Parts: sequence; structure tokens; C-alpha cells
Amino acid sequence: MTLAVVICGLLFLEEVGVPLPFAPGDLLLAIAGIAVAAGKVPAPMMVGLTLASIVGGALLGREIFALLGWPRVMRLAERLHARAPLERASQMLERNGWRAVFTARLIPGLRVHTTQVAGLNRMPRLEFLAGLVPAAAVYVGAFFGLGFAFGRPILAVIHDAERQALYVIGVVVVAAILMLWLRRRAQRTLESLGGWSGILKFRPGGAGVALIPVCIGLNVTGHAIAVALRLPLFGDSIGTVLGAVLGGPWVGASIGLITNFVSSNTVDPIAAPYAVVSVAIGFGAGLVGYLDQRRRLADWIALWSVCFLLASLFSTPLNLLLNGGKSGVPLGDALYSYLAGILHLPTFLASFLAEAAIDVPDKLITVLAALLIYRALPTRATEQAAVELDIGRAFVFVFRSPHRLARLLVAALCLLFFWLLVPLFLLAGYAVAVARMAHAGDHQLPGWDHLGEKLRDGLMITGLFVVWNLPGLLLGVPTDLAASGASGTGAGGAGQDLLNRAFGVLATLGGLWSLVVLILQPAIWGQYLQGGFGAALNLGGVLRRVRYNAGLTIVVGALAIVLGALAVSGFVTLIGGLVTLPFAALVSAHLFGSYSRLTDGAAAVARPAAVPA
Repeated sequence: MTLAVVICGLLFLEEVGVPLPFAPGDLLLAIAGIAVAAGKVPAPMMVGLTLASIVGGALLGREIFALLGWPRVMRLAERLHARAPLERASQMLERNGWRAVFTARLIPGLRVHTTQVAGLNRMPRLEFLAGLVPAAAVYVGAFFGLGFAFGRPILAVIHDAERQALYVIGVVVVAAILMLWLRRRAQRTLESLGGWSGILKFRPGGAGVALIPVCIGLNVTGHAIAVALRLPLFGDSIGTVLGAVLGGPWVGASIGLITNFVSSNTVDPIAAPYAVVSVAIGFGAGLVGYLDQRRRLADWIALWSVCFLLASLFSTPLNLLLNGGKSGVPLGDALYSYLAGILHLPTFLASFLAEAAIDVPDKLITVLAALLIYRALPTRATEQAAVELDIGRAFVFVFRSPHRLARLLVAALCLLFFWLLVPLFLLAGYAVAVARMAHAGDHQLPGWDHLGEKLRDGLMITGLFVVWNLPGLLLGVPTDLAASGASGTGAGGAGQDLLNRAFGVLATLGGLWSLVVLILQPAIWGQYLQGGFGAALNLGGVLRRVRYNAGLTIVVGALAIVLGALAVSGFVTLIGGLVTLPFAALVSAHLFGSYSRLTDGAAAVARPAAVPA
């Protein structure tokens, strides 16, 4: 308890504006996470206290600096060499309001200065609080989570420090060098995204979107070659990085996600769980593209560093969970066995180093290949895309809606009693109502009225996707029957083996069909919203929407897949399925409605004109 009080007290003082160079907030939160991992402090209490300390200290700091005024503060800032950060934070707040508060408080070196500038500019308290609270939650969650996740390995390292000090020091030195080198670049990236004007809007135009199928093919082919030849590489990220550099983070993340699902149905059965790694690489590579549109050598080196760090950090927990710490690459597995078995390094550290030993050359080859292709592409003047999808609005419209708590509570109750089926269909129908409102340009939650219409829509949309998924289910039936027959009769001859191979191909095609349906979700929803059940089964109409802008369809479909996966997996344990599942469904429905509005023109093209009498 004493440790919690000390940490919270220091966090409070830092937020008020007291310089604490010996105890920065991110380090204090990491220590708090380690303390929870060690069982010293209960997690709910520590999270609540740290959040309260940060928010309370920031509010007090805003009031203090509002009283001081600009002249006095700038005289003091000159002595403390803090003038430049204050001026940067002031410019961001003047341009973008509460959004800038949120973003600037996540930028290294600007977090506390943002509070000070908000006071000096006399920003309205509620507007300041609107950016402060979510930023504090992200900040606490990030560094507290890192401390908690790495707490046990760190404690294990300390326990074995006498034997392993040299290795630990080496890792720390390398990590420190990389952090110092990337710190300024990361700060420039976050500053460029200060108003969310670019990152939360997807403009499906340019080479990046047009090359999505090619990029997916590059990834799958590269991974298939690496698996077939047992190369000490993964070879599955060239298209992801290329698409991210050309089209931005949403394109890169979508390519990575689809690649892993395709690979899991073809060349690598365990690729699906690693989709999170590919999504992180694609999104991170796309963010690096905001640094400098000139694509200097230093930016490509930074891109390589970001890619292999993200790959190693995200892959290591999955390797430990799914494969006993091994990556599946023979060279990496041998290195892991040596580090963990001979040198007795902690399991997490050994797995991370073995993964990094593969990712460093693999991502270097990936970035070099992407660079060569990028240089070979023709340079064309960038045109303003005619289509723009505001992804950020889909995530925040729920919180801007009137009566949102009551309406979300009803959605949660429908999910809670899903086993009665009628509440489940009502929830699906409510999602359709959200999509209809987004399609009409009304970005808020609808009321829980017209329940008969919602029930009908829920039945229709559920039955619609059952029909669309029937081919995939039927293709998998022979494999299931063959497996049950083999377990009862024992092994067969050469004919049985050939039959099993044929059934395996059918099952693969069934899995790929299910993936295609997931990607086509936006177009199917768009057809249903415009023409009803029959129109949504019209393959020609669906394909016309896809052809209108294939990149838009792929990105929205991939976002829906990611939202569903997050809702039913890790976020359930952190927040609760009764919150995450309805929220994911409503965000996806809003995206589908916005997609439908943007692509309705393509569906209308096929309608024959009326012939005058």
C-alpha cells in the first residue's frame, strides 16, 4: 500500500507541473504494473488510484496555470528550456481543441505541457476533460500493461541476475539505443497526426489501394516459398509493408489481416492467430509513412526498425501461448532451445531473442524488397480521392448520441439473453437500424422503437448470412464425414488417402469462401439496405459495389473482422463482453451504412431505365 501511495503522489505532483526528472510518469506506471504482477498491490485499486491521481493533478495544474498567465510562465520556461514544447502544445490546442489534448498527452515531452497550455489558453474545463480522461486511460493502460506483462519476466531476470546480468545489460543497451533513435521520429509522427485529420479518414485512391490483391499475393507466395524450402525466414510481409507505404495504415493492416487468413487455409494452418502481428506491422508501417513523403533512407531504416520490433513484441506472447516459446522456424527454434535450455535465460527473454533473430533479417529483406518495388512504380501526382470514409466517426458516434447509456444497456440485455433467440434478432435488427441511419447521414444511435421492424430486420440479416455461408459449410461436410469414418474404421489404403486429399482441398475452398464472405460483408449489407433480402443475394449487385472501389470494400470488411475478433477475445476479459460485443456490432454497422451510402451509385448503374410508353 505504501508503494501505491508513493507512486500516486509522484504522479499527482508531475501532473500539477512539478518537474520530476528522476521519476517520469511512464516509469512510475511501469513500476506499478510490476508491483501488481508481483502480487504486492491489487490491480483494480492500483489502476483506479493512478487514474485518479493523473486526472486530479492535471485538473489542478490547469487551474494553477490559468491563474499564472503567459508572461510569467514563459519567463520560467526559458530557464527550464521548456519554451519549445509549450509553443508546440499551444499550436496544437488552438487548431484542434479536445482532440489535440488527447493526442498531445500521448506525445513524449508534451503530456504535462499540454495541461499547462490548456490553463494558459483558458480552454473550457469540459473540453479539456473530454481529451484528458481518455488520454489518461490510454496512457495508464499502455505503461501499466507493459509493466504488468513484463513484470514476471523482469522479476525472473532479477532473481537470476548473478548468472544472466551480461545478457540483460546487452538487451537493455540495444533497446535504449533504438528508443533514443526512434524517439524523435515517433514524436514527429504523433505531432503530424495531432488533429486526427489524416489517420482516422480513409481515402481509397492511389496505387496502394489498387495493388491490394497484388500485395496479398506477394505475401502468400513469399510465405509459401519460405515454408516449402524451410528457409529461416517468414517472407509474409513484403506486400503488407508495400501497401502500407503506398496506401497508409488502414490498407497495410487490411493486407496483413487477409494474408494471414488466406495462409491459414492454405500453406500454414497456425497463421490465423498471428494475424494480430501482421495487422500491427501494417498499421505501424503506414504510420511511418507520415514521417516524410520524400521517403529518405533514414525513413526506410526507421521502417525496418519499427517492423521487426512490432513483429518480435507481438509474436513472442503468441509463441509462448501456442508453441512453447518457439516460432516454428527451425533456426529460431534451435536458438530458443539453446538460450532457454543451455544458458537458462528466462522463457520470455529467450523466446523474444529467438524471434528477433529471425525478424531482424526477415524484415530487412522485406523492407528492401518493398523499397525496390516502390522505386520501380511510376510516380504520379496525387489526386484528391472522390470517396472518403470517416473511420473515426464510426468509433465515436456512440458517445455523441443522446440517451446512449440507456440504449447501450438495452443492447447489453439483448446480448445477455441471446439464448432466447428473439433478443438476439432484436440486437441484429438494431444494428441494421444503425446502418440505415448512417446511410442517411444521421450519425447517432436510434431509439428502441418499432420493435417489430427490428425483429424482422434481425431475422433477415441473420438468415442472409446463413445463406451466404452455406457453400463454405457444405464444402467442409465431406471432410467431417471422412474424419468420423476414419476414426471408426481405421486407416485405409492409397484410395482412401487420395480421397482424404480431395476432401482436404474442398475444406480449404470452404474456408476461403467463408473468408470471402467476411470481406464482402459491407457490399452485402449495402445491397440489403438499398433493396432488401433479394438484392443482398444478388451476386451481380454485390460485385458491382466491390468493383466500384475494391479497396474500400476490403478495408471496411477487414475492420469488421478485427472488431469482431477484439470483441470476443482479449477485450472481453478486460472490459466485459456485454460492453465490447454490442459496441463492436454498432461500430461495424455504422461502417457498413457509410459504405452503402458511398457505393449506392454503383448498384444503381445496373438498374434499367424506364421505357416511356
